[in-house]
Order: sequence, then structure tokens, then C-alpha cells
Amino acid sequence: FWLKPFWLKRVGRVRRVAPPSPRPSASLGSLATAAMPIKLTYFGIEGVAEKVRLALVMTGTDFEDHRITFEEFGELKASLPMGMVPVMEVDGKTLTQSMAMLRWAGKTLGGGKLFPDDKYFEIEETIGLHEDLARAWMPPLYVGMRPAMLGHEFANDDEKSAKIKAMRESFAKEGLPKFLGYYNTQLEKTGAFFCGPEVTIADLAILPQVRYFKKGVADFVDPTVVDQFPAVTAWCERMMAVPEIAKWYSSK
Repeated sequence: FWLKPFWLKRVGRVRRVAPPSPRPSASLGSLATAAMPIKLTYFGIEGVAEKVRLALVMTGTDFEDHRITFEEFGELKASLPMGMVPVMEVDGKTLTQSMAMLRWAGKTLGGGKLFPDDKYFEIEETIGLHEDLARAWMPPLYVGMRPAMLGHEFANDDEKSAKIKAMRESFAKEGLPKFLGYYNTQLEKTGAFFCGPEVTIADLAILPQVRYFKKGVADFVDPTVVDQFPAVTAWCERMMAVPEIAKWYSSK
């Protein structure tokens, strides 16, 4: 949901991601994940699928990282359960909704280590905060892509650009620091990761989100805002140093 639309025109590709260690047999309900490989389909960008990819990587799960172009999505859209991506195919079943996929992977794969029962509330609370930041970013993001959806009409491109700039600079000055401050405070209390000494799905949800703003890919949002929160930047460094995550990004 924090994607720049021109990114969607990248050439589609399929990558087989090999696990660093044998994948344990696991299941949730009627899904027996050991029976066949997992196929995750999304655009050739990080976006909302990245947290799911990271969960699969962190649990040593073999999966097909199927990346499509925007044009290919147009051809597939009618066949998709909800007309959108990502979708994840497991044992002949098609799963939708990236947060549901993340929770499923965290609980089902790797012995459930990414979504332990004793951290259930802390993880869900942190994911809720992550989603609040995502919602706060939606109007500044989509005012340029879908202005009518937000009740805006522009007489010309200059007027549109001025509105985008104003909304995004306001978000960078007020909204983003507010939520990064919440993240910073939590990390100061919990230590290494958001919910304690081990990586959970909460960390995997937040990492792509913070990386997005930190990389400066959002026009008119100053990437140095993230640097003002030392616990967040230190956490980013720890996350990027996790062996599975470091290997994942070094291969890109």
C-alpha cells in the first residue's frame, strides 16, 4: 500500500528461494505445507508482500517467489479470489490478504517461533500500531494516484503537485514522527526487537515499512526523519544483520 505506481512496470520474474536449512513439516487446518512448495505471487517490488517473503525466509521455507508485471496482473486479475495480489498458493489452496498470510506463516512454519503464544498480545498490539501508520500514510500516498477517492479534483498538474507536496510534507513533519516515536519508545522498553529478544512477525511487518521511508522513495518525505529515532535505527541495523535477512537482501 506504500508503492509508487511506476514501479509496477518492472519485468516480471520468478525466483526459487532455497531454504538455509530443511523445512519442517507443518500444517494449519487443512493445509499440509510439506506436500508441495509454496508459491507467492506479487509485483516485482517489496510492498505488502515483503513481510510474507521475510517470514518464509526466516523459517527456512522453500517457496516460489513469483513476481509479475502490472500488465500481467491485468491478465490475472479476473481469476484472483479478491481481484488483487499478493496471493499465496499452498497445497492447491489460494490464500489472500498479506497480514493473514504473515500470521499463518508465523504460527504454522518454523515451529511457530515467529508468532509464539506467550507473545500473542504484544505482537498483535504492535501489528496494530504498524497498521495505524499505514493508514495515516494512505491519504498522502493516494492523493496523487486516486485523488477522486479522497474527494479531490485538480484543475491542472501544478495544482495536483502542490497538494501532494503539502500533504506529504505535513505527514513527514507530524504523522511519521509520531508513529516512529511510538516505535522508538517500545524498542527502548523491549530491547533487541519489538516484542522481546527474538524476531517475531511484528518485526517482519515493520521492517519493510521503515525501510520504505528510510530509502527516500516517497516524494516529499524526508528520509532523515527516521534517523531522528535512535532505537528505531539501531533496530533496523539489527534486523538487517539477522543472517537469513542479510542473505535475502544481499541476493537482490
